[in-house]
Amino acid sequence: MEMTKKDYRRSVLAARKAMDPAEVRRASEIICGKVRETKDYRDATSLCVYMPINNEVEADLLIPLAKADGKKVYIPKVIDQEMIFNRCDDPADLVEGPFHIRESVSEEVLEPDENTLIIMPGSVFDLLRNRIGYGGGYYDRYLSRYPQCRTMAVCFDLQVVESLPVEEFDIRPDTIISETWLIDENGVRQA
Repeated sequence: MEMTKKDYRRSVLAARKAMDPAEVRRASEIICGKVRETKDYRDATSLCVYMPINNEVEADLLIPLAKADGKKVYIPKVIDQEMIFNRCDDPADLVEGPFHIRESVSEEVLEPDENTLIIMPGSVFDLLRNRIGYGGGYYDRYLSRYPQCRTMAVCFDLQVVESLPVEEFDIRPDTIISETWLIDENGVRQA
């Protein structure tokens, strides 16, 4: 019997949840270092970073690094089932929002352009850059409105499988980076 998106999500998220916090931090540091080495990161003037929960890659490690690199940093906020990105000047100013995810109190909303890089979370990814999120469709809807943005998903090796079922509205990230792999339009290679 073929696995569904729900099956993949359940299986992979259980394995991710079982990761030791020290391993999550170590792998996150490696992954964030690899993000900074990419051309998309270097070329970006605005960086959108999700706030991690439930043993996700700690993408928020990029916030002080991006600020030191001269980039404007934005984090997601959900309003009426739609996602926007608000400016994040100081992680100490974040407040808990819906789903227990930290959000910015800033009123400055991102005006995305071709120099915007969005770091995406997800539950499962495959070797063709397909992505299964968490079922809300927030990133798919946002990116369908702003296709000019560059996208990069970060994940742990255990979140990458060979192939996933996809639907027509699913948006693939331009690049996927894990501790070991870099997957982009040029294929799959060790990073």
